[in-house]
Amino acid sequence: MKQTIQVLLCWAVTFLCLPPGNAQTLTRISANKDTLPTGAKTYVANIKVAGFKKIIGASFAVAWDSAVIQFDSIGNFGIPLSKNDHFGYINTVNGVLRFLWQEGISGVTLKDNATLFSIYYKIIGKPGSKSPISFVNIATSPTLEREIIDTTFATVNTEYQDGLVLIKSLTSPSVFANDPHKFRINKAYPNPFNTQLAMEFSLSEAGPVGIEIVDVLGRVVHTEQRSFLAGKQELLLPKSVFPSPGNYYVRMYQGTSFTLQPVILLQ
Repeated sequence: MKQTIQVLLCWAVTFLCLPPGNAQTLTRISANKDTLPTGAKTYVANIKVAGFKKIIGASFAVAWDSAVIQFDSIGNFGIPLSKNDHFGYINTVNGVLRFLWQEGISGVTLKDNATLFSIYYKIIGKPGSKSPISFVNIATSPTLEREIIDTTFATVNTEYQDGLVLIKSLTSPSVFANDPHKFRINKAYPNPFNTQLAMEFSLSEAGPVGIEIVDVLGRVVHTEQRSFLAGKQELLLPKSVFPSPGNYYVRMYQGTSFTLQPVILLQ
């Protein structure tokens, strides 16, 4: 609480010296929706941003089901952060991590889809269990709402997209899609593969599609963007875009629609 008051006072003092003009439209804070294989021991939730322009402060909390995933550590900072000064750990045992950061008067800008920070978890839930990765107010008594502040000291219009982690059971489908009527992977073949992977998918609208390859620790090891027509399409991924043999997820997204496919690269 003392730290929160100090930061708020710093923002108040900073406001007296703020440079004019930084119109913001929309900032997005998001977490991925991922399916983990049965037997997975760890998970990394990457907290990502978009429209993060000339930001001087942020406050929000990340919440999860502590019976499914257990907090381990934080890292992979996209901006200069301190584990001791910018995070509150007192309720991590109950599934809440608080984040409170203030930069100064110049503001920080990050590329779209950049990682703000990552949360590392241990998997303790049973196969078939799931946990949200939700963005909530930083405190309830007194209420401190989640907030993003820009260089005009204005509260930026922010969209918070919650994530989800699902531990796959023996009866779980191999493909996860949040809106299968708009975007879904129909099949990946051959899977396992050793030279080239073919992904057959369906799009309701033509346009650019983001493609990410993610390892079992949640690290993005390859990313690209391609444009496709509406309807059934095919994506070919050569062996060279995968760092080494092992288990991966191919995550594809268009706008707010996304789909996820587990794949295995053989020796």
